[in-house]
Amino acid sequence: MTSDHPSHKLPEAGTLTAKQMDLVIRHLPVEVSLADEHDVLVYWHGPTFDDCDPAFIGRDLRACHNATSRVAIDRMLAEFLAGTRDRVRFWQVEDGRQTLAQYTAVRDDDGTYCGILETVQDITDLRTMDGRGNDLD
Repeated sequence: MTSDHPSHKLPEAGTLTAKQMDLVIRHLPVEVSLADEHDVLVYWHGPTFDDCDPAFIGRDLRACHNATSRVAIDRMLAEFLAGTRDRVRFWQVEDGRQTLAQYTAVRDDDGTYCGILETVQDITDLRTMDGRGNDLD
């Protein structure tokens, strides 16, 4: 596995209810989708997905992408399943905004592949940050 693979043996620091977990996901500064170990889309949240048909839930994640993206998706999924890669990033600039999409292999404590997590974030404003600072003022 690649060196950026997170530790799977992190100590637990409390538990969350389903409602709390939903609130956490909805307040993250990223959009989220999750497909299980069978490549079935089980969840999404965020504005990018607002125009997606809810019927995609429960279907193969390839059905959610155009044909030109499927080659990259198949390669990524094969590498995640084989354990040769744990993260893939894509970025683009569209309408003056830069977006970063990250795909992460989801693994259990034993390293077994359990699915793929997609996060999408508008990083345009982050790119202008330099040094140290805050935006409290």
